[in-house]
Order: sequence, then C-alpha cells, then structure tokens
Amino acid sequence: MRNPAIARAAAFAVVDERLGEKVCLAVIPSEDADLEAMGVLGHLAAQGLSKYDMPEYLAVLDAFPLTASGKVLKRELVIWARDGHIQPMPVRWTAPA
Repeated sequence: MRNPAIARAAAFAVVDERLGEKVCLAVIPSEDADLEAMGVLGHLAAQGLSKYDMPEYLAVLDAFPLTASGKVLKRELVIWARDGHIQPMPVRWTAPA
C-alpha cells in the first residue's frame, strides 16, 4: 500500500500443481498509474521483502469483491482465479545485476 501507483492490494493463494498453492498479489492501480509487474516487485524488494516471499502471480483488477464492511473477500478472489474470471499473470523477481 506504500506504492503510489497502487490504490489497493490483497494477497491470496492460487492453485499450483506441484506445490499445492502459490501467492498471487491482486492490485487495483491508482488513477492514471502505469503499473508494471517488475515495478511492483521492485517496490516490494525495496521495502525489504525477500525474494522467497515475493508473489509468483500478479492480477491487476478494476475492483475487489468486498464484504459489507469493505474488507476484501480473498476467498472470492481464489474462486475467481480457479474459475477463470481473472487471469493471474506469472511473475518472477530477479534482482538487478
């Protein structure tokens, strides 16, 4: 949430055949933001997130499913990814040389 290009973010699990689950970061970009996957991962690295904790998928959305109190329904995001409603994009962080 410290990235000015991101208005809202949520991490959730996506199914992986080999490991069972992997982390997907779903984001809603700020207005007029040009959001790129490597920019998001670079920001996370600059904030101290280790390469082992980086999300392996990124989903850029227009809106999140929310509860009545405004919390993100992560279980709904899991269903959306499983059913193909959203298409998380595989991403991999590589530190600059």
